[in-house]
Amino acid sequence: MTADFPAIDEPRGWLLPVELDDVPFPVRRVFVVAGPPGGATRGDHAATCQELVVLLSGSATFEVALATTVLERPGQSLHVRRGDHVRYHLPDDASRILVLAEEPYVVPEELP
Repeated sequence: MTADFPAIDEPRGWLLPVELDDVPFPVRRVFVVAGPPGGATRGDHAATCQELVVLLSGSATFEVALATTVLERPGQSLHVRRGDHVRYHLPDDASRILVLAEEPYVVPEELP
């Protein structure tokens, strides 16, 4: 786990600022993953680049390099290194993660 980012909940709404200077690599891609109703397990592959995963809402359980980490508070983060085998579970549609990656997305050859 890396540093937590401050989740600010106030009467005007909710804010989670992520300072890119706090990310341990240059960010080239950003994406959000949301769990479906009933949950889903995703990943199950070797990471092609470094990623910093930040929990936005709900919870997420990660298995990375034979270690299990549960993110339970918005702003908690997990650093995934290139080559780490990563698999994660989003238990329901309230679970959302933000992923900051050091490489752009490449469409896998097996996809149309």
